[in-house]
Amino acid sequence: MNCKIKITTTQSDFKGMSIFDCAAKELMMNETISDSTDDEVIETTLFGEFSTQDGKFLLNYDEESEYMGATHTRLEFSLTDPKLISIVRSGAVESFMVFEYHKRNICVYNTGIMPFDICIFAKDIDNQLLEKGYLELDYIIEIKGACAQHTVMKMEVTRV
Repeated sequence: MNCKIKITTTQSDFKGMSIFDCAAKELMMNETISDSTDDEVIETTLFGEFSTQDGKFLLNYDEESEYMGATHTRLEFSLTDPKLISIVRSGAVESFMVFEYHKRNICVYNTGIMPFDICIFAKDIDNQLLEKGYLELDYIIEIKGACAQHTVMKMEVTRV
């Protein structure tokens, strides 16, 4: 089915902290430890298609930005395990990212110049895409050798 997709991401840096430090402290203290007051908020509205087939939810859309160029994105999850989400991007930027509740996953991000590993720790996954048309991913991401970043991505999907 054709759909409208509104994506809002809020990103903040963990100054000088690795993903291990951030995840451990946030889990032990049960609070966000970001020390950044300069959150970056990005809002995007796109159009795409969603379907359910072979026991999976699939959402496909194209996007183009100065940062990523022309990119096709596919989000999918099993209907029996909605807290395990994969996002695959192809085109100018290629990546395969896995979001699994309270798990750390090493993923690959290819900029076209060179690929590099990223680490994703999913703090929370609120996947209501089937029932209410929204998804919220709260995660920590780290590129090897760089500081970790806290990201909250909210996605609203409506039929058009």
